[in-house]
Amino acid sequence: GQVLDVDVELRLSFYRDVAMLNEEHGVTLVQHVETKKIFVKKILAIYDIRVFEHLMSKPVPGIPRIQELVETGSRLYVIEEYISGVSLQERLDAVGPLKTVVALSYIRQLCDILRPLHSLSPPIVHRDIKPSNIIITSAGQLYLVDFNSAKETSGSKDRDTVLIGTFGYAAPEQYGFLASQPTADIYALGVLLNEMLTGKKPQ
Repeated sequence: GQVLDVDVELRLSFYRDVAMLNEEHGVTLVQHVETKKIFVKKILAIYDIRVFEHLMSKPVPGIPRIQELVETGSRLYVIEEYISGVSLQERLDAVGPLKTVVALSYIRQLCDILRPLHSLSPPIVHRDIKPSNIIITSAGQLYLVDFNSAKETSGSKDRDTVLIGTFGYAAPEQYGFLASQPTADIYALGVLLNEMLTGKKPQ
């Protein structure tokens, strides 16, 4: 009701919009009015709140830290750490295929990020691993971003009802054959490794 809306407005009023990062997906760069720290604000309509609550309470290295979660009506406002860097997509577009040692380093870092999520019970599956969702900092550290498609897996649903993910990176089960499991992320890592080494997705 109204109390919630006032509370939501109050909590969000601490973050002043600085710049639009992605209009299509409602992603904004914001600044905390008191600390002056910069964050990213996302407004999500489709999400699994349990994923974000877990990431907030148990931060994983290589995933932007969540500062604030505000759920109102059918929307989730996420205020998270701003990671400065270039996306893997931008790097691939600029330089083409990567050296094997670099590609393997990136895959290893992604495995380290995903391992604690996949080993949960039930596991958390990202379901949208692709070059544009990977940020590389100037120090060469990888961050996996955009957990909008992620969800806790459950045995109760025997299949994904719609494709959530990206064509070419999504595992076969994400097309409605089975429920997504950690193997869906591992499939996407394979596609990613192929793309980093050859510049093309496997056919």
